[in-house]
Amino acid sequence: MWKQMSQNGNLGDLGRAISLGLTFAVGVAVFSFGGFLIDQRRGGGILFTVIGLILGLALGAYETWRVIELLNREAAKHTRTQPPPPDTGKSP
Repeated sequence: MWKQMSQNGNLGDLGRAISLGLTFAVGVAVFSFGGFLIDQRRGGGILFTVIGLILGLALGAYETWRVIELLNREAAKHTRTQPPPPDTGKSP
């Protein structure tokens, strides 16, 4: 399976997907935990935990948008540099 994916060029896409998922999850976890710690120091409540969660989600959304933009640019560059199909001389 891995050999076939690397031959098709999908291994790089798999790496991007894993990296994107980890960035999203780690961002949410770190910001939420940081908010939780602030809430604990202030004597309870969930205000900073929720703020941390929202910041983590915003970071994940931004990273997702950035990766999608990068993939779109790569796809556009690939289609511009690809030669046109050969003319076989047959009409449809």
